[in-house]
This record gives sequence, C-alpha cells and structure tokens, in this order.
Amino acid sequence: MRVKIEINFQACFPSETPKELSEYLSGIAKSDLLKACSFFLGFETGHSKYSYVPNFLKMFFSPENSDFVEEVFSNILEYVKEREYPLEQYDITYVISILHLFEFIFDKIPDDQITTKTTKEIEQDIFKAYVLLNQRTMTDRDAKIFSESNKETLDDRVNNLRQAENAVKISFHNYDLINPDIYKLFYCQFLRAYYYFEFLSTKDECKILLESFYDNYSVKNYKEYLKKLIGIIHRVLIRNEEAYIDILINNTEDCQFIDKHIANSNDKLTETDFINIRSTPLYKFEEGKYRIIFPPFVIEMLYNGLYFRLKSINDSLPKVDKVKNLYNLKTYEYSEQYVLSKLLKEIFGKRYIQKSGTELDQIMDGAPDYYVRNGKYIQVFESKDILISKEGKQYEDFSDLKNELSIKLFENEKGNRKAIRQLAETVRKILFNEAEYDSKIPTKNVQIFPILVVHSRIFSSPGLNRYINEWFRKELNKLNCDIPRVHDVILIDIDTLILYKDAFKNKKVSLWKLMLDYEKYYINFSPENLKTKPKSIQEFHMMCDESVDPFSLFLDRELKSIRYIPNFNEIVEKLTTLESDINE
Repeated sequence: MRVKIEINFQACFPSETPKELSEYLSGIAKSDLLKACSFFLGFETGHSKYSYVPNFLKMFFSPENSDFVEEVFSNILEYVKEREYPLEQYDITYVISILHLFEFIFDKIPDDQITTKTTKEIEQDIFKAYVLLNQRTMTDRDAKIFSESNKETLDDRVNNLRQAENAVKISFHNYDLINPDIYKLFYCQFLRAYYYFEFLSTKDECKILLESFYDNYSVKNYKEYLKKLIGIIHRVLIRNEEAYIDILINNTEDCQFIDKHIANSNDKLTETDFINIRSTPLYKFEEGKYRIIFPPFVIEMLYNGLYFRLKSINDSLPKVDKVKNLYNLKTYEYSEQYVLSKLLKEIFGKRYIQKSGTELDQIMDGAPDYYVRNGKYIQVFESKDILISKEGKQYEDFSDLKNELSIKLFENEKGNRKAIRQLAETVRKILFNEAEYDSKIPTKNVQIFPILVVHSRIFSSPGLNRYINEWFRKELNKLNCDIPRVHDVILIDIDTLILYKDAFKNKKVSLWKLMLDYEKYYINFSPENLKTKPKSIQEFHMMCDESVDPFSLFLDRELKSIRYIPNFNEIVEKLTTLESDINE
C-alpha cells in the first residue's frame, strides 16, 4: 500500500498564519469557485498527472504568479527534505479536501457574490484555501499514524498484525473515494442495478413501489430509467482529459429527469461522508446546463444510490402499499441470497457439490450463505451487505472503528454471531461432522476455505483482510478446531466476483489456487516466504507495503500478468436490451 501525503498550508507557507477560509474565498464569484472545484474533482484520483506537485503548480498558476510559485515550491522542497518520504509521494490534489471545499462554497458563499480580485489574487487565494483544507483534513489521527509509520523498524514492517492495523488506520476512512477505476465501477454498478431491478420485478409486494418509481421519473420501466441515467454517465466514460465535465440538455423531458439528480441551491450539501453530494452529484449552472461535481459519484447513482431513491418513493406510499422492511429485502434476500447465488452458480457451473443459502436454510439453522465442495476441498461463503456509519468512517480514535467493525463483522451488541464467528462455527460443524447438508464430507483430510463476501468497496481497504483473520484464528482456537486443515479467511468484494466471473468460470485462473497464493504471500507475509526475492531493501519495503493489499488488487495484478481482459459481453447484451425493450 503506497501512502499518499497531502501538501498542507504549513508546507507551502511556513511563516504565514492562515486566515479564515471565507476570507480567501471572498471577492470571487461563486460560479467561478464551483467551476474551480469541479475542475479539481475531475482529476483521475490516485493516478492523475497532476498528482506530481510540479505538474500541478505549472498547470494551475499563470505566468504572472511565477515568483509566487517559485517560493511555494522552494518551501515544499524544504518541508519534504525534513521528512522520510520523497516528493513523488506527496500530493496537492486530495479528493476529500476538494469535496469539503465544494460543500463550503455551495452552502456558504452567497449566490450574488461578484469577482473583485485580480486573476493573480484569485489563483493565490484558491490555492491557499485548498492547502488549508488539506491541513484540516490531515487530522491529528493521520499525523500520529504517519509519525508512527516513520518510526517503524524492519521488525515492525514484517509484524503482520501491526502492519495490518496501521494500513486500516490510514486507508479505511477514505478508501471508497480513492483510486476508483471508472470503467470497472460502471461495469459493476450497471450490472448490480440491472440484477436488482430483475429481482424486485419478481416480487409481487414490490409492484406498486416500482410503478410509483417509474411514474416519478416519467419512464415506462427500469430499462428506460437505466438508459436515461446512462445518458448522464456517458459523459464521464468518454471524457478524454482531466477537467470538469459539463452536460448540455436541450430537451425539456430530459431536463426534468436530470433535475431529480442535481444539488439544489435551496439544499445544504455539508454532511458527514458527503452523503448529500453522493445523492445529487451534479449542479445546474445555467438553464439546460449541468456540471458534474465528482465523476465516481455520478456512476454510483446507478446502484449505490438506487436503494435510497426507492426508499424515498416507498416512504411516500400509503401504508397499505408500502414494501415492509425494504432494507432487509435488499441486504438479505437480494444481496446475501439472490445475487450471491446467481454469481457463484455462474462461476462454478455444474461442477462440484453446491448448495445455495436458500437450500441450506431449509436443511438446518446456522448454515453458510453458500457451500461448495470439490472432493476434500470445501469453500464456505458468508455474505454481508453492511455499511459503516458515517461517524465510524471519520473516527478520531482507532478503537472506535475497531469496535464498530467488531459489531458488524464479529459479534453484535446482543452477543449474536456475525460473519467471522459464523464462518468459524460453520468450520467447527464441518470438522465435527455436524454439517447436515453434506453427509459425504471426508472429515479426516478435508481442506476448508472460508470466504467473506462484502457488498461495499470500503471493506476491501488495505489491511482489513489480515486484521479480521486474526479474529477468525482466535475464534477457531476457542472452538478447539483442527487448525491445519482450515485456511485463512479471504475477504472478497462482490464487484470482484462480478468483474472476473468469466475468468473463474472459463478457468482462465483458479479461484482455489489464487486463494492459496493470497493466503501464503499476503495474509501470512514473511521475508522467508517471498514468491520472488527482492533485489534491494527498497524493493523489499515495496513488497511489505503490497502485502496488505486486498484480494481485489492482488487479483488485478495476477490477471494483468497473464494479459487477461475482462469479458464485457454481458453488459453489451444488457445495454442493447435497454434500446430494444423500452416499450415492454
């Protein structure tokens, strides 16, 4: 895991006392401020050419600010020189700071504010406002983590649990905002939305809800709804430069549709975890003219925002027409049963002994969500469609996050088993011949692979797999299980299964072998257990950093090494049906 460190106000202006944010933003028209933020938010997060500090400074400032830039860059170099990391590891463009800046401008700057400052002053003051927010978002928590990281010894770097905990501390709070591949994101968001609509369409109790949803968006069915939404998203997918993205609409009907997805000037955007921007990730700057705030949020309107749009419609229905427990319908019946079973049946085909969660529940209580056995090799799946609270994500003390993770993934406040304890109990039942759903398990030489499938990308943050695996191992010890025959928990996000299901199905790669490699070289990383020997201490440190990467990143690298290209036939077929089946 490569750590990016934000360039803050102190690094740029070591002898200057910062002013209030509103002072820097005064004397600049609100429309220009929002445009500047949208421009920054249009950068490719994680791999932008503007992540390199000199490139950003050269791009942002005009020649008349050359003396100012020279002084700022000199100060940055002095700041970096006093610290461990090289300049390449520092970044001015931190997405969380820009989102906070956008919120502040949208909510606090008057609509009628006009420009009175010169271009030279505007560039300097927007830059100062930006690095000031970098300093504020670089919290005491982050500063402490980086300070501890700087003091790490070689022994610390190969201490698996300590390294995993540090990775979670650094990355968990912003992992879902950093480094999204927009094409993979679109692929998975579209298919998940399509599957979700297919599922809801089979439920009689959802008929009125879906009809009301279609009426609200003035569409005939979910295919027309998705087609119209993709009309907005299309601009993100085809852009060829890092900048703000505008959408021009000259059709009244299309304007009415897009108006239901924009940030309204009467609403307040400021909200923990950017919930309001996620819900309405566009704003209107002129009639028929819209600007995207943050491209990944626009793509996530497809699926991540779908439940909340449905919930809003459901809440407005008469009591007799409401879908009871809509949330449970999504998280349990859809996520943990329908979509998981759909994907795994495609991946494994007719091979092996397989049982879905629905089948298992009819046989015995406390069964896993999916079960696969290939001779002596068993995979047991637990699926959890859960979220961390917005307060939990912005933890100041790691013990707060640790406690919430434990409640969501190990044991809740009532002492009920959650995913990790459930997997351990399933393993115990298999080893002690109590698994009623398979009477032919070769218990004397069985090999068990426990898998936790999560439905939110944030749970694939670096270090978390190794961290929760420690809970799993301790629980197995309590249950007196035969440890050598039980493999480590592998945490896989649902998007990874969607994206690479054809690679597994067509045996381009073996899921079993990939899990063994990830277990050996990542979860149980050690200098004695390296797949390839490092040529330098720097390369070894890089291997240490990579060892906390989630299974999804490991799989990306493995498939890239064999030049595998994901099969997009399914999405092409479904996109085609949006055109042909609108009149259903």
